[in-house]
Amino acid sequence: MNYWPLLAGAMLLGACARDPNPASAGYFSGLGNVLDGTYDQRVAERQADAARAEQMAQEMQARAAQSRSEAAVTSAQVDALRARNAKQKAELNRLQAAYERARQNRNARAAELDAAQAQLDAARRRQRELEQHPPADPAERARQQAELDQQLKALDDLILHSTRAE
Repeated sequence: MNYWPLLAGAMLLGACARDPNPASAGYFSGLGNVLDGTYDQRVAERQADAARAEQMAQEMQARAAQSRSEAAVTSAQVDALRARNAKQKAELNRLQAAYERARQNRNARAAELDAAQAQLDAARRRQRELEQHPPADPAERARQQAELDQQLKALDDLILHSTRAE
């Protein structure tokens, strides 16, 4: 059997300018693209593009999940801060009422009550400042909140002490 005509035909197909697009390639271009692996290369490129796109989608989903998690933590921190501020406001209101009762007590010492009023006013200002302009650093914010809590406790003791008979 003579293979020369088949070999010559294959060489002619290989030498012709071919269209690598299967949609527009004619019969001979398509045959040449199948024989030399052009179509297989296009398929491999498309599969690699699809794999990269899938990987990017997975990475973006992971970033979105991380962002949602961080937002939930931040939201919880804000809620905790608001709750603490509300508790401190309630404590300041309770102390103001205790101060007013102590002021009416005839055994109360006026100088101590005046000092208590000054400290109560200062604590209110500090609480408002912390509520309106909290420190960005959570550790610093917690430290300042703890200081205010201690100040309120000391103020409570001062008001209580000022009404005791000696």
